[in-house]
Amino acid sequence: MSQSSSLKSDAASAFTILPEFAAAKAATMELNQSFKTKLVSFRSFIRKTTTSKDEVRASIRCIGRCIDNMEISLNDYEVIVEDKVDRPEVSSSEDLSHDQLRSNATLLLKYFKNRTLEYFFAAFFPPDITPVDDAMTQFGLIRSHLENCESLIYKQTDASSLPCYDCLSTSEEEDGDGDEDEDEDNPTGITKRKRKMRKMSKHEEERVNNRSCLLC
Repeated sequence: MSQSSSLKSDAASAFTILPEFAAAKAATMELNQSFKTKLVSFRSFIRKTTTSKDEVRASIRCIGRCIDNMEISLNDYEVIVEDKVDRPEVSSSEDLSHDQLRSNATLLLKYFKNRTLEYFFAAFFPPDITPVDDAMTQFGLIRSHLENCESLIYKQTDASSLPCYDCLSTSEEEDGDGDEDEDEDNPTGITKRKRKMRKMSKHEEERVNNRSCLLC
């Protein structure tokens, strides 16, 4: 074995993933898989002929809200997404036919699943070498977004929910928090991100919760 290979082997053996990191990583991956399964069910809900026109219109707005929330977080942390595909411009206007609305909802949901989620995870899912405190914050941010969007979808598709379909149609004004970038280093390992997550985590979680779609 060469000296270079020996050094690499020693470095790898010296690195140990802490149990709390491994548990949080597994829980986040499990939540993500469960969330993607719910997106499949959501697509079926949109395509069902028994789903009302108002429900489909609300679905478009709710998917848009999930996309907005994740894109705002990407912007907050100055993430640069290379070769980003722009969100399709779709309408939820009541003037559109039921079939057109279903098509619009399906297209936007496909973009959310295949693009937005991928961009978000590429930016915030911590590599194994991330310091555990920073990793816990990043996992927490991911879970917060997934849980809020999952709750939104559940309320939209659950038959026992009251028939309130009035998702917010415009983005809320973001309150300035006065925080400035204190350091452009990237100790947490997040791709092309300048702002440290531990400085923003609590505020970010509150903002994610506040952006949830208002259904009743």
